Amino acid sequence: IHGTPSASELARALAMSTRTLQRRLAALELTLSDVLDSTRQRLAEGYLRDHSMGLAEVAYLLGYREQSSFYRAFRRWYGCTPTEWRAAHPPE
Repeated sequence: IHGTPSASELARALAMSTRTLQRRLAALELTLSDVLDSTRQRLAEGYLRDHSMGLAEVAYLLGYREQSSFYRAFRRWYGCTPTEWRAAHPPE
């Protein structure tokens, strides 16, 4: 799956029906958007610690069609740009 997966694609990948996926998320008081956003945020941290990866590549790997969409999401998560975050977090 690349980009933003639909609920049916995600359910299929998890070997369950779309409705079962929705019920399980609701039981955890989560939405599919919450899970996708959280997953992208955690992955972004790992990708940005790899200084050999360009920001356009990170945005692509996270499923953003535009690098600007990644920047907006990142600023919402951390209050700074990916470049600023990367400068403050050296590679591991």
